[in-house]
Amino acid sequence: MSYFKGKTVIVTGASSGIGEATAKDFLSKGAKVILVSRSESKMRDSFKNFNQDLLSIYPFDLTNLHDIDSFVKTLIEKEGPIDILFNNAGVSQFGYFEKSDLAVLNKIMELNFFSVVQFTKSILPHMIDKKSGQIVTNTSVAGLVGSRNRSFYSSAKFALHGFFDSLRSEIIQHNVHVTLIAPGRVATDIGINALTESGQPYGRDDRGHQKGLTSPEAAKRILNAIKSKKREAVIAKWNDIAWLAVYIRKFFPSFYFFLARRIVA
Repeated sequence: MSYFKGKTVIVTGASSGIGEATAKDFLSKGAKVILVSRSESKMRDSFKNFNQDLLSIYPFDLTNLHDIDSFVKTLIEKEGPIDILFNNAGVSQFGYFEKSDLAVLNKIMELNFFSVVQFTKSILPHMIDKKSGQIVTNTSVAGLVGSRNRSFYSSAKFALHGFFDSLRSEIIQHNVHVTLIAPGRVATDIGINALTESGQPYGRDDRGHQKGLTSPEAAKRILNAIKSKKREAVIAKWNDIAWLAVYIRKFFPSFYFFLARRIVA
């Protein structure tokens, strides 16, 4: 029997990319999946061939921070106990700090950090009451190493690592686990949908994402990490520069910063 059979999972950012692929893998393993994304039409189209008894679709904009608490309460009331939350929704950004509008940083932090913290805050009492649960968050390798052109994006992702590393120690006594997922290059539209210095969509796929793992491959590795209750998992091909960056940054920091001045992520 699948580890995930009978579990109820929330996946945010479920209409495309890693969120869509991971939700489909959960469903294939018998989990009940609550899909959350701004686009109801995309979710309905993407999941039309799956068992509709095992999925629920909830269109919601996570940047409406003040509405998250009531939204989470509605999910619990309608769907019952939640076993796993996968905080996946997010947006990337390419732009040098000196040229970037700080309003773009606010947008990045609002979705990538504050909405995750609020969703976690809203669902945590429920998991503590039932004395079990797992909070999984997509933090990106950009949350482990910084690089040129990514100061805003890395800021939000580093913040997630600091927040969840602290939270993990506070809630483990309640049998609630924290797993951080740090993808490297995955073939999604994250580059196309990224924001520029001015906040406009980047609109091009020229950052090497298509050379990375496919979304279904990434999803399988993510579910393995969740099943194993890993504290942190880098999700990338063995030859992805992400692995190299993480280890060089840790063991040879001077060399890492030498390379970082020359490589644009």
